Amino acid sequence: MCEESCPVDSIVETRIFDYHGEERGDLVYTKDMLLAVGDKHEKQIAADRAIDKAFR
Repeated sequence: MCEESCPVDSIVETRIFDYHGEERGDLVYTKDMLLAVGDKHEKQIAADRAIDKAFR
């Protein structure tokens, strides 16, 4: 529901689910860390959103 109601696409569901860590604190992501993940997978996210556009 959060993704659907966000007016500026700052919340986006993706197929990226491989977050992992060796220690407990490794899974605490800062804003910069999350933006880096988005930058790394930007092309795939854009392609997935283009396919999903017809259902929005």
